[in-house]
Amino acid sequence: MAISITPSSDYKKRELAATTKIKSTLTSLRSAKENENWTFDIGYTSALDFDIEEITGLKPPENWLEQAKAQNMQARALLRAGQRPVFLEQCVASAAQFNWADKNAVTPVKDQGPCGSCWAFGTHGAFEGSYAILNKNLINTSEQDTLDCSGAGSCGGGWWAFQYLIDTGSADESEYAYVAKKGGCRADVKHPYKAVTWGYVNSTVAIPSVAELKAALCEYGPLAIAVNVTPAFQAYTGGVFNEKNPGNVNHAITLIGWDDAKKAWRIKNSWGTAWGESGYMWIAYDSNKVGYGAAWVQAEVAPVCQDGPTLMAYQEFFFVDTKQFNANANVTSVSFNLPKEMLVSFVADASATIVKGSAPQMFTTGLYTAETPNTMFTGSLRRGSFTAANQYVPVHSSFAMKLPAGTHTVYWKIWLNGYTLQLDSGTLTILAVPCSMGGKIQVGGGLQAEVAGTVTAKEEIVTIRDQARPDLMITMDRPAGTQ
Repeated sequence: MAISITPSSDYKKRELAATTKIKSTLTSLRSAKENENWTFDIGYTSALDFDIEEITGLKPPENWLEQAKAQNMQARALLRAGQRPVFLEQCVASAAQFNWADKNAVTPVKDQGPCGSCWAFGTHGAFEGSYAILNKNLINTSEQDTLDCSGAGSCGGGWWAFQYLIDTGSADESEYAYVAKKGGCRADVKHPYKAVTWGYVNSTVAIPSVAELKAALCEYGPLAIAVNVTPAFQAYTGGVFNEKNPGNVNHAITLIGWDDAKKAWRIKNSWGTAWGESGYMWIAYDSNKVGYGAAWVQAEVAPVCQDGPTLMAYQEFFFVDTKQFNANANVTSVSFNLPKEMLVSFVADASATIVKGSAPQMFTTGLYTAETPNTMFTGSLRRGSFTAANQYVPVHSSFAMKLPAGTHTVYWKIWLNGYTLQLDSGTLTILAVPCSMGGKIQVGGGLQAEVAGTVTAKEEIVTIRDQARPDLMITMDRPAGTQ
């Protein structure tokens, strides 16, 4: 028996090689399409290779609406306590159309195989969407973890498992891979992704209104919803699905957007890409009880760096060291070891005065990872000038780049000619950040107090501010190609 719903997405080619039973099913469905004026296309999708019971499995508890009222009271309390999302400027409920996939907030289509674990995939579809919106990062969480460990269901069916994501969190798919059957709960995996709270879009009715679902999509991101799957649903290959079958819901999907011109929702399924429009569907607002049991979840905002910027190395000198220079030279250097590839910032800071010669004079300072005094990173190059006698001026340079694992040395350079300069006390500091600082993110805290308090990363620069003195900051150039 097949273990995946996804063989080929060439529906016409598949139909040519179909069994007599499949061809008969397609003929019957196409006849119904003509009689019922359905507006969607029908073909030999991979879902037709399975009985409906094998690839659905959502089972609403008998008293779920009563449970929904209690859950929403708890969720409201948490939201009042300051957990309310702040990310929804991207979505306006009054818009004629919207799709979270266009905002990089929808993870790729997955394949549940012949296991009624759609409830886990619906749960994770909404959770991954919320996480992507809040953290600007698409993650691949483990439905197998939830299937094995949550107690919310099995391959025979289940209901939303958001509480498990709050209490325990989710493993990464790479650490806990999906195998399409329930197994023993593994205790040897980490659960780095957690939810804060969850609730129902409307705890008083089974199917919220179109306006309520749009508002919830905009307030919370992708939603976990139920739908009634039929043979026509299994055979859907494109267009707007409008069967309008009144049967009971049996399947969980992820609601990601809408289009008023089509009068339809955009949903992501968990049957792989050889069903529907590469795993997606347009379904009419009033078809097959779509939207039943609609639920939202709010992911936890993760720290940008799980273990924070780290002080890797530090070198200092003092006035009594009499650091005098009258030509291009290395001021000082520091060596450090990286356990893995990291973004590293180098920061040099001192003050200087002229001890031989007269003003005005110029100097250049910078940083480099090779010893030669006459070379420095272009982005680290800084110039200073003395305009009067007995003047002290700052000598400062900084730079940031990604370095591979291993031992590295950074040299602080100074260039001058025709006079002698003496540095007062100074420092050369190396900070390593063990995760991507990638642009358009801001993070507070997580830094060593004696080094910095806030990191701001934008497209071209990374700025570190002192925790005690916000007016003091380090600005690091972001070289092209670095993260």
